Parts: sequence; structure tokens; C-alpha cells
Amino acid sequence: MKRKGVEAKSIWIVVLFLIICMAAVLVTSVSFAGEAHLVDKLVEKGVLTRAEAEAILNESRQEAAKAKAETKEPKIPEWVQNTKLKGDMRLRYQYEDREGGEQRERGRYRLRLSVESKIVDTVKVGFGLATGSGDPRSTNQTFTNSFEKPTVRIDYAFAEWHPTEWFRLTGGKMQNPLWRPSDLLWDSDITPEGVAAQFPYRASKEFELFLNSAFFVLDERGSGGDPTMFALQPGLSWNIADTANLKLAASYYGFAGLKGLALDHTSGTNTLSGGKLQSDYDSYGASAQLSFKKIADMLPYLAVYGEYIKNPDPDEENNGYIAGVLIGHKKIGKLWDWQLGYSYRDLKKDAWLDIFPDSDFHGGDTGVKGHEALFNLGLAKNIWLGLDYYHTENSKGTKEKENLAQVDFNFKF
Repeated sequence: MKRKGVEAKSIWIVVLFLIICMAAVLVTSVSFAGEAHLVDKLVEKGVLTRAEAEAILNESRQEAAKAKAETKEPKIPEWVQNTKLKGDMRLRYQYEDREGGEQRERGRYRLRLSVESKIVDTVKVGFGLATGSGDPRSTNQTFTNSFEKPTVRIDYAFAEWHPTEWFRLTGGKMQNPLWRPSDLLWDSDITPEGVAAQFPYRASKEFELFLNSAFFVLDERGSGGDPTMFALQPGLSWNIADTANLKLAASYYGFAGLKGLALDHTSGTNTLSGGKLQSDYDSYGASAQLSFKKIADMLPYLAVYGEYIKNPDPDEENNGYIAGVLIGHKKIGKLWDWQLGYSYRDLKKDAWLDIFPDSDFHGGDTGVKGHEALFNLGLAKNIWLGLDYYHTENSKGTKEKENLAQVDFNFKF
């Protein structure tokens, strides 16, 4: 009888040990409350001694720790944690009708994807991919050519050094570093190439001073010097009150090696001589925006803005301006957010290079004037409807009036 009891006791010990080991292997984080309770019962029944029970529990703890160590997830590299991925998609219906031309309807789409990664605390790199052709003023892709598969191009690629709060240095093909309350001078799709230095300085709670500077390369030529552009933009942002802000900036644009050249992607509306630019385009300008927030429940944001530009080289057709207003929400982020905007502009023929202005406003020409009205409505988080209407004409000579309407569905991710 005693021998049978010893055999039974040995079997119980083996079975219990196997159960606990299997649990330790299968479960990375083991709770020992159940095992301890079972061991206590076996000790009470005389199957195990207290010393044997403690030995088994210690063994199971070691197996659990070993299993947990073996299945521990690898640590994600810091550079991966510091990398951000975002993008947007737009579906568009566009109607345009210009006097002397044909009516045109187009279905279009735009896809953009951007990646930014902080290499170290003071250095960041980023790039963006976008649909479209080589046109620097458009990332749209038209529904055409029997379902032809379009190309995806580099929209921008830059490196940024930001050693202090008041200094940032960026090089490469970048998003425009200049402050622009409107698109009078710069199409929003343009990503200039060169180097930019920015100096933001918070003087007090109410005042922030800034200086934006940039050196851009417009073209690369085998001989005779490359046409380049230098921009300098000092300004300030003044919090007049908790709900009111005034932002002002002056700008100077200097060009080198430009006169007597023909640039790519021109609209062909600057004054030419023998097919080449007749004037220099060293220009100066001013920008301003006065904004109010939390005016009322139904009017969370209001902004009035304006810009002016003048090129003193030609004697006439040498200035331009825009004035506009935006009400509603500052940004569209969620359901029922809304914006309503209106602006009027007049950009004379030689006030500014015709490779830069908004391509939707009379084809990106200079020597044009007219109206723009827009309405945006949030349909869900990061989804919104956009309506944009332009009524434009030439400011001199044959008017060539144009009506252009755009219906956009925007998706941000």
C-alpha cells in the first residue's frame, strides 16, 4: 500500500509539473494565483510536502520568465517613431468657358503623400509625392487617354536644420517658406528649389517678429550664369486681444540673370522682345491680414486680407493687388465646419513673373483681373466639399472673359 501511495504521489508531481511548465510557455505573463491554490490543495491532501510545492512553484516562475524574455517584442527604432506619414486625395469636376475659346468640362483627381522624419533633435528631412505632369503649378491629373496610368512625381524633398527656436535653415525642393495670405503671386502648388533661412522671434505674448529669406534657382544654364531669385520678407504678428490678430509683412524680390531670357512654364503674358523677357522683375510688396476668432457661435472666425506688388522697372502695367475676406471656420476639420470667402484682384502685365501666379485664375496669366468666390463644407472628420468660382478677364485690350467653376471632394488622411 505504501508503494502504491509513493507511485501515485510521483505521478501527481509529474503531472502538476508538466501543467505548470506548459502554462508558462504558452502564456508570456503568468499569474501564479491558480497554481498556488492547486499546490496548497495537494499539500493539504498529503500528496506534496511544502518543500516540494515551493520547488515546483519556483521552477514555474523561472520558466515563465524565460518564456517572457524569448517572446519580448523588439524595440521600435527611434527614427521610425519620429517619422510622420500623411496625405490627401481630391476628386474634382471642372467647368470653364472663355470668350473666343471653347467650353470645357473635365474630371480630375489629385493624390499627395508626404513623409517627414526627425533624424536628431535639430535635423529633419522630408519628401512629398504627387500626381500631375511636370507643370510646377498643378498636381491635377485629368481623366483622359483611355485609362492611361499616370506617373507620380517628387513634389518636394528637403532637409531642415532647426538648432534654436529663432532659426530654421532649409535646403532642397521645399514648400514655399514665404508668408502668403493669398495666391496673388504664388500658386499653392509651387515648391521652389534652393535654400531658405527663417528667423521667428517671440518678443512677448503679444508680439512675434519674423524674417523669411530665400535664395531660389530658376533654371540651370550651361553658360552665361543661372537665373536666380532672392527674397527677403520681414514682418510681425500682433495679438491685439485674445480674439484678434494683425499680421503684416513687407517683401523684396530680387532677380539675377533674368532679363533677356525665356523661362520654362511661362504663361506668355509678360512683355517680350524677340521672345525673351524685356524687363527686370525686381519687385517690392506688402501683405496684411486682420483676423478675429470666437466672434459668435455661428461665426467662429473672420479674416480680411490684402497684398500689393510693384515692379519699378517698366513704366506702366507694373503693379498688382488683391483684397479678400474669409468667414466661418479657420480650417475644415469635422462635420458642418464651413467657410465662405470672396476676393478681387488686379495683376498688371509686368507686375510679376508670369510663371508664378495661381493657375486657376485666368490660366495663371498676368494682365488679368476679376473675382473669386468659394464655399467649403465639412461632411465628416477630414472630409469636405469645396465649391470655387472665378469670373476673370484681361485688364487691357481684348477682355476675353472667363468663367471657371470647380466642385471638389477632399479627403485627408
